[in-house]
Amino acid sequence: MHVVISMVAIAFQSIYIFIALGVLVLAGWGLAQLAMTRDDAFMVIDREKKNWLMLMGGALALSLLSLLVRMEMLWVIAAVIVGIYWQDIRPSIKDVLDNSSGSW
Repeated sequence: MHVVISMVAIAFQSIYIFIALGVLVLAGWGLAQLAMTRDDAFMVIDREKKNWLMLMGGALALSLLSLLVRMEMLWVIAAVIVGIYWQDIRPSIKDVLDNSSGSW
């Protein structure tokens, strides 16, 4: 019975690390994309580039910290910020930048 409990604990720790690493990668990738995006694209979608840079930088720091300190709430907060970026902000920016070239 002790072996089963320790195996379940190892499985949950592996899942925790996998999710935290996934959030870390998505936050880093999103931060790099944000840094390379033009400022006028954010004005069109009524958002501030500097605010999203700070939010994604904070999410990157929280996800990195969640790997060092065993606090599940850190990667959850980071995952919410990263999720909002990837599901709302990034598609809006992509639409704006795709339509900026015109119909030609």
